[in-house]
Amino acid sequence: MDVNIVISTLQRKVSELTLANTMLEAKVLDLTAQVNQLNTINQEKPSENAINGNEDQTQKLNDGFSDTDKPRST
Repeated sequence: MDVNIVISTLQRKVSELTLANTMLEAKVLDLTAQVNQLNTINQEKPSENAINGNEDQTQKLNDGFSDTDKPRST
């Protein structure tokens, strides 16, 4: 195998990997920005989230009680 072919192949692979790396870095930055945005939204509404969480827990408890209160058919 000719050395020039090997060098050319390696250069092409390095270019492909550099492009893939650049694309992945951009994706990481985009996802990081999205996470930061979601964290900001969550920090702005902590009391609303707590109220909704309590309502959800109350509903689950009520659902659990209604299942046990039903008459059993034998």
